[in-house]
Amino acid sequence: ITGRRTRVELRKCASVPCVGGSVFIPINGEGIIVNPLSNNGTAFVVRRATSADADKMLFVWQETADMLSRSDGRYHLAPDAGACWRSALLEWLQRDDIAIFVAESLIKEGHILGYIVGSIVADLPILIPERHGYVSDLAVDSHGKVGGIGRAMLDALKGWFHERNVSHIQARVPSRHPIAQAFWRAQGASELYDQMWLKLE
Repeated sequence: ITGRRTRVELRKCASVPCVGGSVFIPINGEGIIVNPLSNNGTAFVVRRATSADADKMLFVWQETADMLSRSDGRYHLAPDAGACWRSALLEWLQRDDIAIFVAESLIKEGHILGYIVGSIVADLPILIPERHGYVSDLAVDSHGKVGGIGRAMLDALKGWFHERNVSHIQARVPSRHPIAQAFWRAQGASELYDQMWLKLE
């Protein structure tokens, strides 16, 4: 898949204010973000994911993966892609170098509005710092009507990275996903390098 690596410098103040006025409140080192009640009466909370969230997260993942597959013919899903992703998710939840947050509705009990997956990875040996944060997944339920979900989840993940002395993060953003591209630019991200795709004849 052609995409751009995006580097995000962690700063105390973001370049664009959060839609919905979310606030970050540290709680036991994990953090919680609450989107205050808006005009349409919606609200959500961002928390660490658990294995009990797997099936609901899979629904959001499948919706996003199907959308990418429709928008870019080079993105081919395996027949058992959903089962593979769910199995990997359960493994990620057991690892100390990976953090997964979900946004859960406070209006519709148990409804997962989105999720984000971040990890700490080693950088190239020729570069400093020696490691960086990596955002592999960030997906939001397209049927949700709440603003600021992606930003709120990213804020929670940034807090987790800060606690582990990570100075910057990178994200793999599909080149044919204008909404995702716009989201990362709004957070102050800049292009690091292009990932090219070439079919061999």
